[in-house]
Amino acid sequence: MRRAVYHTIISILILVILVSVIGVVNTYVSLKYETGNPKDCISVVTGRDLCLWMETQKIIIIACLILVTGMFSVRE
Repeated sequence: MRRAVYHTIISILILVILVSVIGVVNTYVSLKYETGNPKDCISVVTGRDLCLWMETQKIIIIACLILVTGMFSVRE
């Protein structure tokens, strides 16, 4: 794999991780202020299932971390 492509893929994965972390924090804030009860997951404002959205973001973070770690370990 070319060096520039390798670094670009790593950079994109790290950027996705950072954006997903911000998304998780934003969802925690939404859970606090957009639901009537802290145990509710459905937003009163948007109607989205915030718990499902947060779990999806966490899975994306874990998958990207695994990919970045794998790419670092098989670096040529």
